[in-house]
Amino acid sequence: ESVVQPTAEMYEYDPRRLLADLTQYKLLRGVYSKRQLFEVMVDFWTDHFNIVSEKADCRWLKATDDRDVIRRHAMGNFRDLVRQSATSAAMLIYLDGHDNKVIDPNDRPNENYARELLELHTLGVHGGYTQRDVMEVARCLSGWTYENRPYRLRAGRVAFDPKRHDHGEKHVLGHTIPAGGGADDLERVIDIVCDHPSTARYIATKLCRRFIADPAPDDAVQQVADAFTAAQGDIRQTLRAMLNTDAFAE
Repeated sequence: ESVVQPTAEMYEYDPRRLLADLTQYKLLRGVYSKRQLFEVMVDFWTDHFNIVSEKADCRWLKATDDRDVIRRHAMGNFRDLVRQSATSAAMLIYLDGHDNKVIDPNDRPNENYARELLELHTLGVHGGYTQRDVMEVARCLSGWTYENRPYRLRAGRVAFDPKRHDHGEKHVLGHTIPAGGGADDLERVIDIVCDHPSTARYIATKLCRRFIADPAPDDAVQQVADAFTAAQGDIRQTLRAMLNTDAFAE
């Protein structure tokens, strides 16, 4: 199957074939898999970390994201899932992270991914961040890029380019990220947003909405958010807490 090939070999396929194979792969697993909760969570995270396959090289790399980011971490740890998504070639293309660069003092970082990271992937639209936080996160994430098709053997490989990174001090959600952190700035940002209480509440709300009711019951949301925090983002333990709520039983 095309969707299980190494990333660089994805470019050997017609994008329409890749999309058809990815769709078939999803449907067959959804119908025949004995791990039905896992398949539901794959669907849940695919929507949460949405990537439109028609944009540029996403036509080839969306399948890799589905396999190596979503499926690999769907029942793992939320922090790992966010970290892998942030440096997925498909996500870097879809939300212009590969174009987020600060080469000279007049450059303004591309904030598209930074905004989606805060608004849709972690804290939520009412999670307490500001436009200043968006710009500071964009500065932290500058310099990450991928290699495209001319580099056949390395196509789709993600790397950090220090020449494209803003090396100054940053301030994100009340935390100071010291100057000179380089690639580690991304790790600091992921830690900050994944440990934020708004993220626990946001993820708990979405899970309860998916599995219990819409709107999500407040008591269940609080129990799930507490479990998410106590388990440091462990998805299995968070789901277990949600499945044990009175609201789910009802």
